[in-house]
Amino acid sequence: MEQNYYNYPENREEMQAQQMPQQTYQIPAQMQYQQPEPPRKKKNGKFATAVAIIAAVTLIGGSAGFGGAYIATSIASSGKNTVSDSAKPSASYNAESDQSGNESGNNGKDVSGAINALNQNDTGAAQKTSAKDVTATGANGAYTAEELYEAVNDTVVFVKIYQTTSSSGYDYYDEYFGYGRGSKKQDTEPQYVGSGSGVVFTEDGYILTNNHVVESASKITVEVNDYNDPNVTHEYEATVIGRDSSTDIAVIKIERDEPFLAAKIGNSDMLKVGQSVAAIGNPGYNQYLFKHTMTTGIVSGLGITCLADDGYSSTLIQTDASINYGNSGGGLFDMYGNVVGIVNQKIVIDSYEGLGFAITINDVKPVIEDLLAYGYVKSRPMLGITTMPLNEYRAQLYGTKLSKGLLVTSISENAPVAQSGLKVADIITKINGTNVSSLAEVQTILSKLKVGDTITATVARENGSGGVDSIDIEIILTEANKQ
Repeated sequence: MEQNYYNYPENREEMQAQQMPQQTYQIPAQMQYQQPEPPRKKKNGKFATAVAIIAAVTLIGGSAGFGGAYIATSIASSGKNTVSDSAKPSASYNAESDQSGNESGNNGKDVSGAINALNQNDTGAAQKTSAKDVTATGANGAYTAEELYEAVNDTVVFVKIYQTTSSSGYDYYDEYFGYGRGSKKQDTEPQYVGSGSGVVFTEDGYILTNNHVVESASKITVEVNDYNDPNVTHEYEATVIGRDSSTDIAVIKIERDEPFLAAKIGNSDMLKVGQSVAAIGNPGYNQYLFKHTMTTGIVSGLGITCLADDGYSSTLIQTDASINYGNSGGGLFDMYGNVVGIVNQKIVIDSYEGLGFAITINDVKPVIEDLLAYGYVKSRPMLGITTMPLNEYRAQLYGTKLSKGLLVTSISENAPVAQSGLKVADIITKINGTNVSSLAEVQTILSKLKVGDTITATVARENGSGGVDSIDIEIILTEANKQ
């Protein structure tokens, strides 16, 4: 997997110093039980605004947050409409290396039914759908708000997150001075640490949610409404099928003999600014938890780009429907009962309100299909190399003649790049004619391509006479799991 050496511990202080904006941010008072990560570098955006977003679910000092929306930390003037999040820089998720403790992947199960469910509403016209038999009385066959809630509410689930901590039976001083040498540290039972939302989209229990809701969990349970008695719920332990930090999407699964009510997947390409939508989820935490809350609004904007730290982008729907902590992973529904987005972000900053976001369902359908089939995003193209972004300090340290570009530090022998002519110590300066000096810039270019495509890398290579040659090298993009 391509990686940025800024992730290594020895460079962490330098990275944070370069990326820390000078603005401050605040969280609602009831949520200030954890310290968020430092804000990331600002990105550009279309209406003279750029929003730096940090994840509300972070592991700080061994304790976790909860499945809440992302919160904004800074606003700056710019020229394009871009929202940036702080998903961890991981180009794909490998089910075999999942750290959650949950069984991952489908182990060869037939997922054709689930994939068909993703694409059943992929038509040009809006279709009225209902998980329950509810008659629509709104204009043009749409539901009223009350009818929509009745029709789809039971497809939204409450996702509970648990984490395992270590317990030694003796305190820190015993351990430090050796008094506890005979004791053995043991993992405690997983403890409840937070919650989020999810949407059941197949009758056999596949659920869409956000990666940041489940990524740190050692155990996940899902609470489902009883379909006949509104005062009864049923709880099931969930399996992580796959998750992807770049798009902030995860698929989990619950099992039982009886079928679940399943939401219908819509066509987000048909959305128009101004049309009505509704968000259903489980906002809040502990005593402030409000399960199965619906908020309504309109589509405020379309085509907003969410750029992850690793350079991959997904498209967001902006809505003025109220989005709060715990709504993450819940559905954004059109008034025909179709899921058109998965709620994952909001902006929390003075002088701004009514800025909530959901991942467009069409944008992540290919990601979801890969998660169902493989447990990770197999179709995402990769170069198959490891690089180090250069600056003046690193140029002096490694004796390079250039202080900008990506220094190639290793090449996968299992990827096509091994036969391309690229060499370790080459400095990549352009991809397909575009200047690049960071991993994110490269992956932004790759995100528009597919496995098997060929890119042209312009590299600087020192020659025997002490000069630098500029060489164009063609590289065939490979699958993420073939590096």
